[in-house]
Amino acid sequence: MKLDKKTFVARVLLIVLCMCIATLCYVRMNQSYDALARYPYVNDENRDILLKYLDSDDINYIINQQIEPGQFMDFIECEGFDIHNTLLYSSAKKSQEEDNQTIVNFVNRYRSHFSLKSLPNLLKYYSYTDLITFYETEWILNEDISLVSDLSNPFVILGLKYTIYKYQPETVSFQNIQIRQVCVEDLNAMCEDYKKVMGKDLTFECGYENYETILNQYNSFRESYPEQAHLYMSTAGQNELQYGYSLIVSGLSEWIVQNLEKEEGQEISYVNEETIEWLEDNAYRYGFVIRFPQGKEEITNKEYNPYFLRYVGKKNAKKMFKSNLCMEEMEFSDL
Repeated sequence: MKLDKKTFVARVLLIVLCMCIATLCYVRMNQSYDALARYPYVNDENRDILLKYLDSDDINYIINQQIEPGQFMDFIECEGFDIHNTLLYSSAKKSQEEDNQTIVNFVNRYRSHFSLKSLPNLLKYYSYTDLITFYETEWILNEDISLVSDLSNPFVILGLKYTIYKYQPETVSFQNIQIRQVCVEDLNAMCEDYKKVMGKDLTFECGYENYETILNQYNSFRESYPEQAHLYMSTAGQNELQYGYSLIVSGLSEWIVQNLEKEEGQEISYVNEETIEWLEDNAYRYGFVIRFPQGKEEITNKEYNPYFLRYVGKKNAKKMFKSNLCMEEMEFSDL
């Protein structure tokens, strides 16, 4: 049926009117829509700031994840704030106090290096500055190395894959060295029994050493013996002397030089050989083990070193001694 002109115009106007009404309704609905209607923690105090800094996707995220304002409001006005990192921001703040912008920058830049579970441990033992320096220097040079996050474990094994970077444990003085308090009672008993049997004092070259000292020593040692240095010593962060449970008996330095400079076929004798024999047979009774024992060189990646003792507790040391195990092979129980 052919429409006359007046009817056609009327229908066009009706369609246009309907479209205008629909558009007006849509605008009015948008104006009245409350993006925070499903967020149970919104109130008059935080509504405006939430709407200012969060878009609809962000709001949906905090609703779906049930994130409360107290977990992110301290950071929401910081440059670079990302609601998806908010639990990491909050965890970092609780673990180690720092200004909010620094925390946001730190988490945003280095979040691939830690998880919500590991971050509190890292910040319990390392400063923000140390972590940033590690990620920007050590890790860039060696991406295969990992930072030890749980430093409450007395049996941490360092080396090529793990580092404690600049971590500094609490130590106490014993004779001329520094060592962890937990080692002192057994170490003192070992020294007393050694003197009764051997008629002389058991002496030490060093115990705990800090990062800078070890780094200088290692670099100097490597300059003299570039090919063999790593077989007798580890660099800073990877050297177990830095962890505080280890000590070196007097005579090591001289013995290493003898080893490295001996002529082919030449036999060398141990410095303080009687002391070394006594320790090999008795150190385990006091909770100490030879950290780099003979016959385990391929496992420890170090040459046999009878002067380097590590405290593991009497129960563990006895098991290691009886079963001829090194630390890399051992399943430890508590000290």
